Amino acid sequence: MRNKINIFLLSVLIFLLTSCFSSNNDDINKAKEELLNWNNPIEEDYNVEDEARYDELEKNQKENIEESVIINDLTTDSFIKIDNIDKDKLSALSLEITGTTTTNVDKIIVNFSNSWSTFKEDNYTLKTFKSGDKTFLYRAFLKYETMDYGRNVYLIEAYSWDKVSKTELILNVLKPENDTSLQSEKEPIESEKVDTSNLPVWQYYWNPVELWDSKITYSDIKWLQIEKLTSTGLTLDSDSVNNFLSNKVEWWFFWNSLRPIYDNEWVSFFVIRLDWTKYIYEKHYFTPDGYYWVLQLETWEWIDISNLSDKNSEFKLKNDTYATVTIADMLFKNILSK
Repeated sequence: MRNKINIFLLSVLIFLLTSCFSSNNDDINKAKEELLNWNNPIEEDYNVEDEARYDELEKNQKENIEESVIINDLTTDSFIKIDNIDKDKLSALSLEITGTTTTNVDKIIVNFSNSWSTFKEDNYTLKTFKSGDKTFLYRAFLKYETMDYGRNVYLIEAYSWDKVSKTELILNVLKPENDTSLQSEKEPIESEKVDTSNLPVWQYYWNPVELWDSKITYSDIKWLQIEKLTSTGLTLDSDSVNNFLSNKVEWWFFWNSLRPIYDNEWVSFFVIRLDWTKYIYEKHYFTPDGYYWVLQLETWEWIDISNLSDKNSEFKLKNDTYATVTIADMLFKNILSK
């Protein structure tokens, strides 16, 4: 059975390489060298000043916020009118936003964002709203990940024929002084030495190689780090990913495409994280026995928290285009089948 799987995976790899690159052997070899790391060790890039810069940025963003409700019409035409919102109810983090239409509206889309929250964005088309309805309802609830402490921004798009009106609703929610849930220290995530004796060896990624701090890589896969962690709490659940990354990642982050690999405990997801003015885009994998992988895909400079969310959406569309992900997925599935 495993031979059949390997033959299938090999066919996929050959198809990928021959369809992505020129048929010229020199071009293929050159592209393969860029894709795979044959000789160079992985280098860890970490600036000790990042944490201090992050604390300063967060402090500057959060000061002077007041509990408030702000409504802005962003287009000349406004096809909706939001009902009055009692700002005294904001702290419950469970608010039904209602309103009326001022013309015939076909659909309403609500784009939510909160850069201070761990679940930063959401895009939702109102399911209960039908074309021609006179009223609408949107539930801004913490449990639905559409409201949190800090600055909640809702861009409400109302579509009428070939036109769209945009209304911005901002709900600033102060965290109660006696609520320390968002001020807790990061919980340490312990790492243990990876046993390489049971890991597979194959010609398209070759051998596991020990790095530092109990991490390993594979000799022929560029920018891959594997470690074994304890008590991560990761499952096929967005809260578990948010909690884990909040402890694991030092700076701002977004993630996308949480997917099961096997059952609901073998999971993968993509992460974009900010390292001061540089972003790093990665694919993360986790198995219930503690194997945790990070495969770096891209890095660039001059990105900040204001456009990190846009980059996350942009890269989500590219997830299937990374050839190195195909190879890493093969390795991961081979480990799963052992």
